[in-house]
Amino acid sequence: MTNAGLLRGAIPVLLSALMGLPAAFAQPASPAPPSANPPPGPSFNVRDFGAKGDGRSDDTGAIQAAMDAAGKKTVSEQPPNSAYYISMPVVFFPAGKYVLTDTIQIKANVQGEGSAVLVQQKGDKDILSTDWAWRWQCSGVTLVGGRHQLHIGNHNIDTGRIVIDRCAFYNCSGVAVHVRKGSNSTHISVRDCVFLNCDQAMINYCDKATVIDCWVSTSPHMKNKAAFENYGILHLEKICGVPAVTKDHDQRWVDNYGGVTCRDVRFGGEGAGFTPVVNFAPYDYTYPVWPSFVILDSCDVYALGNPARAAAVFCEQIPNQIVIRNCRGFPDLPAVRVSDKLDLATCLDNAEKRRNCLRFVIDDDNVELSDANRSLPEPMRPYQANRVVADAAPTTGHWHRGQMVWNRNADGQWTPHGFVKTATPADQEPIGWYCVESGKPGAWREVRANFAQPAAK
Repeated sequence: MTNAGLLRGAIPVLLSALMGLPAAFAQPASPAPPSANPPPGPSFNVRDFGAKGDGRSDDTGAIQAAMDAAGKKTVSEQPPNSAYYISMPVVFFPAGKYVLTDTIQIKANVQGEGSAVLVQQKGDKDILSTDWAWRWQCSGVTLVGGRHQLHIGNHNIDTGRIVIDRCAFYNCSGVAVHVRKGSNSTHISVRDCVFLNCDQAMINYCDKATVIDCWVSTSPHMKNKAAFENYGILHLEKICGVPAVTKDHDQRWVDNYGGVTCRDVRFGGEGAGFTPVVNFAPYDYTYPVWPSFVILDSCDVYALGNPARAAAVFCEQIPNQIVIRNCRGFPDLPAVRVSDKLDLATCLDNAEKRRNCLRFVIDDDNVELSDANRSLPEPMRPYQANRVVADAAPTTGHWHRGQMVWNRNADGQWTPHGFVKTATPADQEPIGWYCVESGKPGAWREVRANFAQPAAK
């Protein structure tokens, strides 16, 4: 996703143009001596520019004036044979309630004292916005109302890094953290934040996004969308999720168009919860493979409040990898469901051109338990990396010689040492089936407990 063709020398020129820097800072080839750069200034306190922070006065003009002044002190430079760097001051918000009636154009880092509050009174206006967030930080502010609260991004400028921490996002009609399309070559980190009653918590277009140690309560008005919408690689960890379920609104936690890992996430059960991940990213079998994946690890999964997609992972498209392990939740909830729009009898056929492009792991032991909550559609089972359990030899899917399917109904039990039979009558169920000829669905032979090799029927 990184634009390898972007010339390094053009980057400071682009940044300078976007930020309105003096022309002297738009020439990266021969860096000026330190004495030619503007001296770094202190934090730009919005109170010094006339902001009241009293919850009544319109502070829009004063805050924008502070941003404009800070932007003039921003310096970008490229040392010889190296990537460029940037020096950017801080716009500082003392504790208070700052009322806005228009969007603030960001030109510096943002720092709040404790939890300074910015309230957007216009529902169709963003709060803080920029399309040049490259090495940018936002910390210690509470944003209330408006459309998008942080509407940020850049023009695919390489080595980008955005850090958002100790912030709170309340009651926006759009997205709390909206990263603009095209901001690929950037890593964004969101930490120790709270999202309450926002239509969406985050839309990510960065190559890499991390959201960790956060609280997320969704909005009951969210409809036919997800709290997180991901077009890059998204990592969610240590998230406490509280869903506001509205029947028939087709709500979900993550819409994945790239790759998503969820570790130690509480996909809460209020109102029976809703689907953790809906996957829209199709698998890629061409080389080099750009993998699409969904990983749920040690999560609490509650997803019965959206009956149309009641599953831990609902596939509008089948990704390259699905891993679900050590998760807890309501019984009788399928681990994976596939949209009726996909024809499973044929949609995986071209995966045979590169068999290892698909890999599915559901739990650490049996893929499918006696109850229904670990089921996986049969045509996907040839690509499982762990043991396959079924009622009969496969009748669909493209299987390979040497694969084994174990019989759930065999008279015995699984132990750490393998399958142990409890009786040995001649007509007892086989312990499984062995693929002796690759194909669709392949040729299968029964395996019985007293045979080291598969027995002919």
